[in-house]
Amino acid sequence: VLVADINIGYEDIVNTQVLAFNGKPVKNLKSLANMVDNCNDEYLRFDLEYQQLILNFATQIVVLHAKAAKAATLDILTTHCISSAMSDDLKT
Repeated sequence: VLVADINIGYEDIVNTQVLAFNGKPVKNLKSLANMVDNCNDEYLRFDLEYQQLILNFATQIVVLHAKAAKAATLDILTTHCISSAMSDDLKT
């Protein structure tokens, strides 16, 4: 998670698999990108898998306001010197 005002409290999440988006299973990164881009819901909910202790796994839930998150994207990219929100192979 790249640090930004929209995701305060989530910045320590790293190397985590997204299991579901808004209750729908995520098959791969391209399917996740499509689901987020086409989402018209008020909130973006990401169910993440993370390892608590050795061999213990749990689910962590990240929820962001959809309009605010999408509006913050350009600022996040600029702040972190990233040229594009996703690679060409993930664009629909």
